[in-house]
Amino acid sequence: MKEEYEYSIKVKSVSDFIDYCENNDYKLSENYEQQRTLFKKENGYVMGRITKNIYDDHITEILNFKDDNQDDKVLKICRESKNLIIDDDNREFVISLLEILNLTNKKILHRIRRSYIKDNVVFEIDEYINPQMNVVAIEGVKSEVDRVYNDILSIIEINRID
Repeated sequence: MKEEYEYSIKVKSVSDFIDYCENNDYKLSENYEQQRTLFKKENGYVMGRITKNIYDDHITEILNFKDDNQDDKVLKICRESKNLIIDDDNREFVISLLEILNLTNKKILHRIRRSYIKDNVVFEIDEYINPQMNVVAIEGVKSEVDRVYNDILSIIEINRID
């Protein structure tokens, strides 16, 4: 299990953040469509996630678990499990695992995700189709993520949706 250190910001537009990444030597590592189904327990603290990543030439489905951090804080520190690739051989097990944990389908998210990477920082730039919104996340090693967040604070302030 890993602990994720992430700034997550709802924004009006992602274009300034894409420009920042491209003008500061971040490398586009992924650009794909994603459908994520969130499974939760009433008053629970952990959510299950089945994520379908739709690439140009293939589709992958993944199950993982993450702390359910629903507050509006920009900085989120959460535990996240390792991924289990879902296939025809284990699909029934995945469903039964969610059922025995009493996690029920709460929400389906549909988005386009771009990931940019430089050193120990990952920018996840998400354009949500449903629900319609834009989210930028900066995650990675604490000291470097804090530095990048402070570097782009003016871009964040212009684009942030409160």
